[in-house]
Order: sequence, then structure tokens, then C-alpha cells
Amino acid sequence: MTLIALCSANGAPGVTTAALALAWAWPLEGGRSSLVIDADPAGSGILPGYLQAAIPAGGGVLTLAARRGPLTGDDLLGEALALDPNGTRLLLAGISNPTQGSSLGGLWPRLVSAAHDLDPAGVDVFTDAGRLGHRYEPSPVLDGADVVVLVLRPTLTGVVAARAALAALRESRGLVRRTTALLVGDRAPYGADEVARALEVDDLLVLATDRGAASILSGGGVTGWRFARSSLMRSAAAAAGGIRSRLVSTRLPEGTRS
Repeated sequence: MTLIALCSANGAPGVTTAALALAWAWPLEGGRSSLVIDADPAGSGILPGYLQAAIPAGGGVLTLAARRGPLTGDDLLGEALALDPNGTRLLLAGISNPTQGSSLGGLWPRLVSAAHDLDPAGVDVFTDAGRLGHRYEPSPVLDGADVVVLVLRPTLTGVVAARAALAALRESRGLVRRTTALLVGDRAPYGADEVARALEVDDLLVLATDRGAASILSGGGVTGWRFARSSLMRSAAAAAGGIRSRLVSTRLPEGTRS
């Protein structure tokens, strides 16, 4: 099982869209599935966006938080919604109101443990952890992820904040687990090469700016062949491949997971 956590250092660079795009583009050979967990403590962007508020409030992570004791992978799947007709791309819905974030602190360690139990079910997990430094930040998710991806825009403010955040993440996560960055857009105003040098990242991932395809993920719409062939999804597939190619370096020896 792969647990990938996406977060940002400041602003709203597109963490939710990036998580959905990566999960949608993730290779699902051999009957595997992808699961997006909406863990943003500031409130879900997926509920009113991609799902267009089409599910009852109070489900998803809130239902799991109310349960006592350990959680299993089946518990996560039991609360998940299908994002595609085949049910190969799933979503565990987040909170609809930021005030609900305070009730989720005890959920995150149990959720990470349950996520790591999903390998027999063939499920890879992407988590939208929102902005770093939030009062109710899901820190156990960031600590327990195989890969943490910091999402940023190519602006001076975005790069400066991301540089400091990456340094803090690397210090807290250590060298064993992978921490990298994903740039949303290129040359607006800085190019990917310039940003990679500033962040000291030799494997910078890039997601294309494609408003049409992004609007489908952020606001709902038809995910047909045009969407699949869009520049956003082509770049998401390349970014997913980049993450997969580096996962070997994140694997911890048996028995070392907390």
C-alpha cells in the first residue's frame, strides 16, 4: 500500500485538485484502486466542488472519528464513495465546516494505521492534508505517509514559503521517507528549473495549468476522453510516474512503522 500526503505551505495552490488528478491518473493495473482521503481541517473543497454537495453532511471522516477503537481498511472503504462508474477511484469525504476540525485529532493515527492495511485490497491512498500549520493539522498523516508532496505555485511568495516548509518537513520526517514538491503551473513567473534550484529539489513534479480540466475536478463535470487527454491529466500521469519511481526509497524495514 502507498500512502501519499499532499499539503501546501501557504495560500491555495491547488492541493485538492492535485490530489484528485494524481488519484485519477494513478496506474491501476492488476485490479488496484485509488482512494482520496479529504483530511483538510479547514473544510472540504471536494464536497461543494467535485461532488457538488451531492452527499449527506456528517459522513466520511466524521463518521469514522465517532467510532471507538482501532479502524480497519474495510472501515475506510465502507465510508468511501465512488468517483468513477467502475468504482476504481474512491473518495473518503472530509468535513463541511471548519469548526468540525477539532473533533478529528484522535482519528488521524487510527486512519493512518487503517490505510496501511489496505494493501490486500489493492488500494493506494492519497490524502489532502491542507495547509501546513493549521491549528488542527493532521500531523500523524504527514508523519506516516510514504511520500509527502508539497504543492506550490511558481510565485516568489509561494517559493519562499515552500522552501521553509520543505526544510521543516525533511527535518521532522528524516531522510528515510521521501519528501518532495509539486509545482502547479510553469513560468508564471518562474520556470520549473528555477523553482527546483531554489527548493533544492532534483525531482520536482509539475502539474500543467489547464483551467478546463481543472474545473472538472474543482467543480464537477464530465470526465470523458477529452478530460483524459487534457494537458492536466497528461502531466498528472507523468507526476504519478515520478512518485512511483521513487517509492522504493521510502519503504521502511519491517516493524519500523509507528
